[in-house]
Amino acid sequence: MSFYQGGSSRLTYGLGTVPSPLATDRPAHMDIVVSNSGTEAVLCKQILVVLPTGALAQDLVPAGRRVVPTVEPSEQWSIEEIESGVLLTLPQDEMAAFTAVDTPLTLRPVNGESVSLTSHGLLLRLKDFKANALAGTALLRVRETVSVDNGQSWERNEVILPVVKYPPSEALAADVVGGLVLREADADGNPGSAPVTLLGSGQKALLTWTAPGDAVCDVYYDGRHAGQLSGQDKWLLPVSGLTRDTHFHIQVTLRRSGETITHHLSTAVAVAEPTFPQLTVTENLTVGLDMNINGAVGVTGDVTTKARFLDPEGTPLRGRLA
Repeated sequence: MSFYQGGSSRLTYGLGTVPSPLATDRPAHMDIVVSNSGTEAVLCKQILVVLPTGALAQDLVPAGRRVVPTVEPSEQWSIEEIESGVLLTLPQDEMAAFTAVDTPLTLRPVNGESVSLTSHGLLLRLKDFKANALAGTALLRVRETVSVDNGQSWERNEVILPVVKYPPSEALAADVVGGLVLREADADGNPGSAPVTLLGSGQKALLTWTAPGDAVCDVYYDGRHAGQLSGQDKWLLPVSGLTRDTHFHIQVTLRRSGETITHHLSTAVAVAEPTFPQLTVTENLTVGLDMNINGAVGVTGDVTTKARFLDPEGTPLRGRLA
């Protein structure tokens, strides 16, 4: 990630891309990270990001191509594309405080009560956009509206973030493979911005990862081969019906200079209230809560019960467990 600090900006801006550098006419992700690295507390009303659009070398996004922006923390900021290539980021509470290191900031509203705002950063993420077809350097313009005197006066500053685009043969000389995560699916079946490590039983999710477009990806989970994917601009696979903690494994196969290159990716997720069709315990078993029995339970050691065993209808089981 490259960083920018200087000019007239009060905040510090960092830029990262995947792949790095960007490849022309290929899918990409881009992160802009905002924080306060100075010695003065900064209030911020808005941050405007202008992406150069068009087909020239100094443009980034093809004309008419929309980007999908997200922002974190999402409970404190909102973002929208107000016109092609122009992203407006606003704090939810009219202004946000970027406090300096070891410098507390206290705002006193009209009612006289003190409200302390803590230090925080901001992550602006552009997902699944495609850089235009010409190699060159595009200049992103970031315009901040900020105050350093507790909101008595406001200033507008501009930062320029250069983004370099290379031809795919050079930018992707080292293939980018990795980033396997499970993300919760929204109502439209799109992946959320944050990975999940715990799913409700039967909850829908999406596996996402990074690989070149000519890769062949074999996906394994729940003890089976879930499928083979190839020729994808973005790699994702819907996952549903998980009933217990699950390990995912993806084998990514590439052909380079006549050779076969294989990468292995893995991740796992826990499932709340897992279901076990059959359970065998080879040591002592101690139960401290009600246990719903939907299948066979085999125990070869001692059983100490601190609660009841229930059958699927909720009736307590009596007698010996076999």
